[in-house]
This record gives sequence, C-alpha cells and structure tokens, in this order.
Amino acid sequence: MNEVRVWAPATVANLNVGFDGLGAALAAPGERITARKTDVPGSVRIRAIHGAPDLSLDAERNVAGVAAQSLLNALGAPCGIELEIHKDVLPGSGIGSSAASAAGAVVAVDALLNGGLRPDELLPFALDGESLASGSRHADNVAPALMGGIVLCPPEGAPVSLPVPEGWHVTIVHPQVEIRTSESRKVLPQHVPLQHAVDQARWFAAFAAACHRNDGVAAAYCLEDLYIGPSRAPLIPCYPSVAAAAAQAGARAGGISGSGPSTFWITFSEADAQAVAHAAHAVLSEAGIPTNTHVTHIASRGAHVL
Repeated sequence: MNEVRVWAPATVANLNVGFDGLGAALAAPGERITARKTDVPGSVRIRAIHGAPDLSLDAERNVAGVAAQSLLNALGAPCGIELEIHKDVLPGSGIGSSAASAAGAVVAVDALLNGGLRPDELLPFALDGESLASGSRHADNVAPALMGGIVLCPPEGAPVSLPVPEGWHVTIVHPQVEIRTSESRKVLPQHVPLQHAVDQARWFAAFAAACHRNDGVAAAYCLEDLYIGPSRAPLIPCYPSVAAAAAQAGARAGGISGSGPSTFWITFSEADAQAVAHAAHAVLSEAGIPTNTHVTHIASRGAHVL
C-alpha cells in the first residue's frame, strides 16, 4: 500500500463534568488526510492543506506533521511520508481541530507501514503532535478522536471507553470568533470551594453510572458544570442568550466545548437538535456574529482508513 485516506472526527472535550479528562467523538464534522509513501526515508512532508490557509506547511510546525514523524521514527522510518490535509474541523473552533489532525496522521502512518497498533497504542504519538498546538499532553480530545465514542482519560494509565448514552443528538454552535486556549485557561479559578469539588465529582460519577445503565436522559441531566463553564462563559459571545434559546428549543443539557468558542447542546430527537441549531444561530446572527452549526451525534468509530 502506497497511499491511504483517513477520516478523523471532531471532538467535544470536558463535557462539563470532566475537565481535562473526558471527551466525545462526533460523527460530523470530520477531517480527511491523504498519506503517501515517498522515497526519502524518515522524512515527513506536507504537500497541501485545504480549508485552513494559515496553517504551516512545515512538518515540524504542524500538528499532523509532528505526530506522523513521531510514529514514523518509532516504526523504523523505512520510507518517507507525504500528507495532504482537508480541514473541515476549523482551527480555533473548540471542537478538536488539532486532535483530528494528530489522530488522522498517526492512523495513516500506521496503515501505510502495517504497524498494526491499536488506537490506544497510537495515543502517545498523536499526543506528540497535539502538544505542539495546546502546549500540554491532555488526551481529552485526542483519545476520543482515535477511539471514538466517549472516553475517560485518568491521571495515569490507559484511556477508558464509556458506553455512549442512547438517544443523544448533539448540536454544535460555532461562533466565528477566536478564543485562545491560553486565554481561556487564565480565567479558571486556582481554588474552588470544597463543596463544589465534592458535588462536581458526584456529577461525574453519576454521569459514568448513567452511561453504563444506558440511560441517556439521566446522563444528560448529570452534565452539571460547577466551576469551569461559569468561569469561561463571559468569553463566549452571547452565551446566556444562546443557552436560553437552546433550552427553549429543546436542549436538555449543554455547555462549552473545550475552551470554546463552540458550545454543544444535547437533545433527544433530530427535530429538537435542528431547532436548537436554528435558535442559537438566530441569536448570534442578530448580534452580528457569523456562526457555523452542526447537527450530529456521538461517533462510534474514531479515526479510520476510508
């Protein structure tokens, strides 16, 4: 095999209750990466990036290039790799653009070289790329991008897949503004009241238990964010109005995706999911803010060869 095409999903990190430790893969949008072998052993080259002209074509300064290089080196670098990237997960959207690139790149290299690695075994190499963008090795976007579904990333050890709640529909609302992860972390509290920490842990545990019971309604109602979301909400354009409109349109839970600016909203029907998208878009349009929306669901598969 001299060429492969890979699809990698957008992701929602934190899911309110699991800051830096919980994430979900989305069925849409996704990113496509084409990878080809070259005759220059050990080299990684990015031929083109479609949909994000500001991203670097320098493999050493690109998330996909760094991730691909890391795995290529680990597999003995028998050839070179050329990447062509189609960015449908927009950079700075808060739905795992860099994670999709890193996950797609390592899946492509593994397939080209017949590495045979499991998604969780590919995680360290993808994190090498993700860390270039985020400055850290948090796996809450990369792990679900590789593994699909909902993934819990403990402080130590391998990521853990949780059962996907039945009946969930997800609406992503992406206002076209830039929020840097570094800035969104600056607003987070360094200390929280003990009772908030206790209650947040209870909600996280209740969410995991509801997932294992396959109780989608209970799982959605457990998504209470007691200190991360409230601290970041002022950074998100029209957040209170969007949240109110989403709830009135049928959303039963929701919050900020990763560090924003995208928000996610959980409904229990396709019709309600579309209604939430329409209502949120109307609020932001009235405020003069261009907005993308995606009506989707949790993806059962992570990055994979097409």
